[in-house]
Amino acid sequence: MIDLEFDCVVLFIKLISHIHKMAILSKKSLFWDASEINEERNKKFIIERILNYGNENDFHNTLERYGKKEISEVVLNSRVLDKKSLSFWCQYFHLDLNKCLSNQSATRQSLFWKR
Repeated sequence: MIDLEFDCVVLFIKLISHIHKMAILSKKSLFWDASEINEERNKKFIIERILNYGNENDFHNTLERYGKKEISEVVLNSRVLDKKSLSFWCQYFHLDLNKCLSNQSATRQSLFWKR
């Protein structure tokens, strides 16, 4: 009897967690320009938006969903994270800031504007 009650509580917590994760994808403050988002196919886009514009709860849910390794890969290879966010997340994940900055498009843009 106790095992059944425990299983029901665990299932309920998982359901609430899943509903909350889905709510993140419908937040207009994060995804104002996207009408339909696939959690797996658009994971880089989702992670970048949450790292740039999300709050602490958004980040923790994303960390739970995708894992530290996947998020740190996005940080290393992202070309759209702003410099302040990039610097913070490189520190958070103990990544080399120069390696993170090497993929930024800002240096390429500044060369374009000098023409």
